[in-house]
Amino acid sequence: MDPDALRAKIDGLVRSARARGAPCDWFESLYRDADGRTDLVPWADDAPNPHFMAGMALPGIPTGGRALVLGCGFGDDAEALAALGFEVTAFDVAKSAIEGCRRKHPDSPVRYEVRDLFRLPDHYRLDGFDLVLEVYTLQAIPLPDRTAGFAPVADCVAPGGVLLAVMRGRDDEADFDLEGPPWPISRAECGAFEAGGLILESWEDFTDDEDPPNRRFRAVFRRPSA
Repeated sequence: MDPDALRAKIDGLVRSARARGAPCDWFESLYRDADGRTDLVPWADDAPNPHFMAGMALPGIPTGGRALVLGCGFGDDAEALAALGFEVTAFDVAKSAIEGCRRKHPDSPVRYEVRDLFRLPDHYRLDGFDLVLEVYTLQAIPLPDRTAGFAPVADCVAPGGVLLAVMRGRDDEADFDLEGPPWPISRAECGAFEAGGLILESWEDFTDDEDPPNRRFRAVFRRPSA
């Protein structure tokens, strides 16, 4: 699909979902219509996100254990973690995305689940994960809806565990752009992770090599050991 036509389609899906009071519903429509085609999902690349992969080399990142991937899409990041030896649970709000994961990775050890970020099961929080991976999920939810999304992400990090987050970035004082997705996230917004009991260990503010280039944040937060 032509990029402008895809952009217009997503804009329409987002407006319709927000008008219904269900700001995440547009993901299902997008993935259902894509039917596994990565060229119809703007962030799907048939490869793990390079900024997440670079972040795995940062000091203090776990080298194994239980991992959770938020908004997993077609599962490439989840599969990369499984290949590194993690026991991976990955979820997406879109049933069609999870069905695509299972078709694309039929012999995968990853546990793929349909979940809503705002209604995660209690055992995610009670059991906790050694690594929680958030790549581009919160930035796909507009304000004010996404404000409530930071706390459940933080809640999934086990004592001693790490949250690795990659997102589109904006200045704290910058006006929120209603055009999206994505809707860039500010450093101040990420303070909600710290309000959830996590400690910031590293923060990177960089420009990627896309055309045109985008400002990105890559951050590592840790929950203190019990």
